[in-house]
Amino acid sequence: MNSDQHARDGTIQIVKRDGSTEPFCFAKLLSCIQCGFQDSGEMFDRHSATSQGLAEAVQTYLHKAEHDGPVPSHHLAKLVELVLSQTGHSAASMAIKRHTDLRRRQRNWIKVAHRRQRDGCIVQKRWSRRHVVDLLRDTHRLESPTARIISGRVEQVVFSCGLKVVTEQFVRETVNSELLAWGLLPGALAVKLKHKRGKGNKPPRVGDPKDTA
Repeated sequence: MNSDQHARDGTIQIVKRDGSTEPFCFAKLLSCIQCGFQDSGEMFDRHSATSQGLAEAVQTYLHKAEHDGPVPSHHLAKLVELVLSQTGHSAASMAIKRHTDLRRRQRNWIKVAHRRQRDGCIVQKRWSRRHVVDLLRDTHRLESPTARIISGRVEQVVFSCGLKVVTEQFVRETVNSELLAWGLLPGALAVKLKHKRGKGNKPPRVGDPKDTA
């Protein structure tokens, strides 16, 4: 069975930190390993074939191992780190671990402020990517894979803004901006590129004598 077939067969489920589950995706695993090499300062071209081979090794292990249920995402991350370190790529392994730890801390640090309906008070709740996924699925009717991709983009924007508290409205506007960028926002105005005007078709300026002719 090749990598693409493994990615689509859905026999392995990954349970995320927020409790949601999704099918194992080879492309995401490969991207994680490639990012590890890049973040460690290694050249991408140098390790592109190595990344593919390591990702396939992890995938093969997952399919051969016995699982009582969905595989926890943190278990998969540890497996990737172990495979990299045992094959002589400790720098890439450490880069992935640092990224994972940073994401966990950011999810614990950042709060979302919203107005409580019963008394109008502004309260804060911990950031949850799961809430963004639910918003995209329930309100915008997106399929789960697409919702998770866009929620990842939204999370990246929120984390990079440098704020420890963001408003619920800010999150919703960020969601709308991502949907607009992907062409998934209903009722969005299509902006058409204007053809470049030739020299003879240059529009007259305000106050041009030709306007009064």
